Amino acid sequence: MKFVAAALATLLPLSACAEAENPNAEPAKTAASEPKISPSIPISVKEARRGPVDLTPYVGKYPFDVVNGHRFLDHPAVKAAIAAAVPDAKTRAGIAFADRSLGVPIVRVAGGRILIWGGEWRAEDRYNWAVVIAPDGSKPEVCIYDAGDYDADLQSSSWFTPGQPAVMKQGTCPSTAEDYPPADIAAG
Repeated sequence: MKFVAAALATLLPLSACAEAENPNAEPAKTAASEPKISPSIPISVKEARRGPVDLTPYVGKYPFDVVNGHRFLDHPAVKAAIAAAVPDAKTRAGIAFADRSLGVPIVRVAGGRILIWGGEWRAEDRYNWAVVIAPDGSKPEVCIYDAGDYDADLQSSSWFTPGQPAVMKQGTCPSTAEDYPPADIAAG
């Protein structure tokens, strides 16, 4: 640490001399003037997979809480996993937290995976969604429940996984560990 301070003390006067010799030169930028990168800048799937991912700090937090600079759905690994499971942007658009969305604390479910649930404000019984994902950002499952005009007795949700067609399951999307995994639809 002392070496770094001594080196900086030596270089600072030299940079001032260089500016005095060339008055048209742009002033040197310091590290403090470097722009900060916003955590909300979109990144590619490849960039999302750089380095180890650990989503466990989100467990117990609400989906809209910021952890290590990201809300859960804004985390690059989560965004990439959801996009892989639900490639259609229009279908995926409802999986978000607007100012008036409902959410419950993020929980662990079977197999050590993480469950996040959200619902439309004052209409969570008609539109809700859930994401189940491994702590490393892999193995996503995305549930979307859109009741529309359906009879409450015939509740079913759409489940999406990467590379597979959507599958219908019984009920709405799970919001607790006890509700996961959902039951298959029984043909009668």
